[in-house]
Amino acid sequence: MSNYGKRPAGTDGSDHWHRESVAWQYKISSINKSRLKSSLILQILLGLVVIVRLLPGLTALIGLPIYRRLQHWDFPAPKAWEYAWIVSLLAALLGLKSLPRNDSLVLKQFLIGTVVFGILPVLYGMIELFDELVLFYNERKYNAQIVGYPAVLVWYFGLVVCLQIHVFSMYFGVNLLKAWKPRDKKTK
Repeated sequence: MSNYGKRPAGTDGSDHWHRESVAWQYKISSINKSRLKSSLILQILLGLVVIVRLLPGLTALIGLPIYRRLQHWDFPAPKAWEYAWIVSLLAALLGLKSLPRNDSLVLKQFLIGTVVFGILPVLYGMIELFDELVLFYNERKYNAQIVGYPAVLVWYFGLVVCLQIHVFSMYFGVNLLKAWKPRDKKTK
């Protein structure tokens, strides 16, 4: 606005380095909250697919009469590690619950639940299917097909995706814990 004369010294924007800015922990928190939320939503969607896959076994386990109608789905019998992995959905809900209020305690519970009920069952499933994967790799023999592909490859693909989602969720959660940790006060 040159109509009012010369600009006062120091107001030309060259002092922008000395102005206030958003603290690093708030930036990190904002970025990792959205990333964690996205990975948890992916985990919950994947969990819904696994629940549908386990539905015939779940209804037979509980003894619901709908089991007779679901028998024609021709899914293999559910394994114990699949049921354990379903519990990781509760940990994912804890993770989502921790985000709005920056609740570190609930986030820590999410991290522990993800390790115990998310990562460990997936690793156990990979170990359990490893012999079948080696057999397919060496001899191109497989026991079953899913959507025209060898079932062991589809299973391993799904397990690798689950493992990636869990590892990313853990990474984002640990970053959030660091950002939410109270700053140490300097003592004299």
